[in-house]
Amino acid sequence: MRRFIFVLLLLCFCIPTNAQADDRVQRGIVYATVDDRRLKLDLYLPEEADDAPLVVWVHGGAWVMGSRYPCPMRFLTDEGFAVASVSYRFATQAVFPAQLHDCKAAVRYLRANAEGYGYNADRIGVAGGSAGGHLVALLGTTSNDD
Repeated sequence: MRRFIFVLLLLCFCIPTNAQADDRVQRGIVYATVDDRRLKLDLYLPEEADDAPLVVWVHGGAWVMGSRYPCPMRFLTDEGFAVASVSYRFATQAVFPAQLHDCKAAVRYLRANAEGYGYNADRIGVAGGSAGGHLVALLGTTSNDD
C-alpha cells in the first residue's frame, strides 16, 4: 500500500498539467466519429484568440501508442498562437492510411470551426513528433487530395 501511495504522489509531481481553469483550454472536442469511435482533440487558445494563427500538433508513438495530452506545443499560446493537439487511430486499430485520414479530418474540423473558437482558418500550420511528424509530412504533400 505504501508503494502505491508513493507512486501516486510521484505521478502527481512528475506529470505536467499546465492546468488552467478557464475557457481558453478545451479538452476532448470530438472532431470526427469513425466506426463508433470518437476522435478527439484538445484546443488551447491564447489570451487574445481573435485572428490568432493555429498550430496543429500530431503526437508520435510509433503508430501504436501516444497521446494528445500533454501537448508539448502548449507554450505557443504565450506567443499568441492557438494550439490543437489531435488524437488519431493507431495502426493496431485501423490500417494505414486511416491515421492520415484522421489528421485530415481534424484539420477540416478546425478550419470549419475557426470562427467559433476565434483563430484564423487561413493561418494553420502543423507539427508533429516521430510518427506524428510522418503524418504531418503526409498532410503537407496530400493537401489537395481528399
